[in-house]
Amino acid sequence: MKKKLMLSNAAIIVVGFIAAFLLAALQVQRQYQTEFTRRLDTALSILSTQVENIQREPETAATNVGVELEKAGQEMRISVIDLNGKVIGDSAKEDINQNHSSRPEIIQARKNGRGYDTRISASLNQRYYYEAVYVKDRFFIRAALPTADLDKGIHRIWLVAALSMLLGIAIVCIVTGILVYRVTEPLKQLTDAAGEISAGDYSSRVTGSYEDEVRELAQSFNAMAQSTETAVSQLISKQNQLEGVLQGMDDGVLAVDAENKILFLNQSARRLLEKPGLDENGKLEGSLLVGKIANMMKHAIESSESGKETITGAPNDKQFIVYVSPIAGQEEQSALAVITDVTRVHKLEQMRSEFVSNVTHELKTPLTSIRGSIELLKSTDRDEKTRRYFYDVLDIEAERLHRLIDDMLALSQIENAREDPSVRCCSVREELEHCIDRLKPVAEKNQIQLTLDADSTLFVSCSPTRLQQLFGNLIENGIKYNKPSGSVAVTARRQRQTVVVQVKDTGIGIAPEHFDRLFERFYRVDASRSREIGGTGLGLSIVKHLAALYGGEVGVESEVGKGSTFIVHLPLLLNEA
Repeated sequence: MKKKLMLSNAAIIVVGFIAAFLLAALQVQRQYQTEFTRRLDTALSILSTQVENIQREPETAATNVGVELEKAGQEMRISVIDLNGKVIGDSAKEDINQNHSSRPEIIQARKNGRGYDTRISASLNQRYYYEAVYVKDRFFIRAALPTADLDKGIHRIWLVAALSMLLGIAIVCIVTGILVYRVTEPLKQLTDAAGEISAGDYSSRVTGSYEDEVRELAQSFNAMAQSTETAVSQLISKQNQLEGVLQGMDDGVLAVDAENKILFLNQSARRLLEKPGLDENGKLEGSLLVGKIANMMKHAIESSESGKETITGAPNDKQFIVYVSPIAGQEEQSALAVITDVTRVHKLEQMRSEFVSNVTHELKTPLTSIRGSIELLKSTDRDEKTRRYFYDVLDIEAERLHRLIDDMLALSQIENAREDPSVRCCSVREELEHCIDRLKPVAEKNQIQLTLDADSTLFVSCSPTRLQQLFGNLIENGIKYNKPSGSVAVTARRQRQTVVVQVKDTGIGIAPEHFDRLFERFYRVDASRSREIGGTGLGLSIVKHLAALYGGEVGVESEVGKGSTFIVHLPLLLNEA
């Protein structure tokens, strides 16, 4: 812009200079010509008063007048021409006897009484300015001035004017450049600042001292830039907050356009869809689950209607609630999907239903036996042996109810306990020895051999009673679900910062398909055998919750027919002896 403005201003001024120069030069040239004409008019007027002398001796009269004019510093050529155009007198004595009837000034003088012409003399080979006066019915008197002085003067005028014009143009260009720079530099700074802002640098400002309207423009621009920076900063802050919320959501959030191109997705969406390779600007495609969601979003875009659907997807038959909605207020059609994993909720609902059913069944079985025994006792008189049998049945079923209620209460207490006030430093070996001593009669009754191999330097922070309950349930299960003349081996070792306790039996083993649900309430691998030996179905669930209560975990390794190994990891309590 600066270059264009400078060139246009300079061109305008140069054109003005040239026009002024031409007018001035032409005016000066016209003034010179007027002056020459006045001198010729004066000379011819004087000669017109000497008509008689010229008539008698034209040559002498022309020569004398020429000499007088030359003495007066007026170099002028005087000629007398008869009516036929023949030169009869000439102060230069060059055109004598020549016929000048065709000369332009003679033709004009014959017609108008006075004529003018400028040309190169054929006889003197010099440029002259001619003026001829017609003396009626007698002759023509012609005066001529050499134009050398006129030409020199005009040439000098043109030279001076050209130099002046060039100097003026140079001055104009310099001044114009300075003025243009002063005018355009603020605009350039405004343009640069606007470019930086458009490129994302909202801190850009226009600096410098300006005048008049430019100062007001700069101030307005800076105020606008400040407002823009504040607005963009707030927008980015809100966008970051929103993105943080979306990224922190457990639900998956996904947005696509009409071409199925991903506009946005959070980490939860990748995790739930099990597609870590999904990325923005990529296509929403892949598994059957992803295809179903893509079809729902496509339908939402086409119909401009929201929708909600429960989708079951592999693996493990996970269940998702997918809500889709078109995104309004955008030129580009797009849709948003919120994906909620309800697998755990569904499983919890299923477990709750199963728990109620199992509790009802577990309570109903002994109660039915108790009620039946009571009815049989009341129906008629029984002998002592029969009454004692029914009393034993009542005692066994009541004990079974008591154990079931105790286990349920214990499990409830463990689940609701955030902290155990009875926690202290416990020796793992000592607690295992207590459990083995307590269960040794049961093992001997079932012909099961118990062995213990535990490091005496291992300590954990637990409640002794709870710890014995944890280990006792595992050892008791190893005894109950073992084979005749089998064994249960208990080991305790240190593994980095963890105590690892293993309870390994030589029993019937567990099939792999039961591992996922093994620690659920009332879950039994073999329900008939479990009830036969008096199990409540809550032992392993109690073990799992106790291990979690003290920051540990429990796992299982087993093979059908070759026994099982239950492995408990508990945090090691250091600096204890």
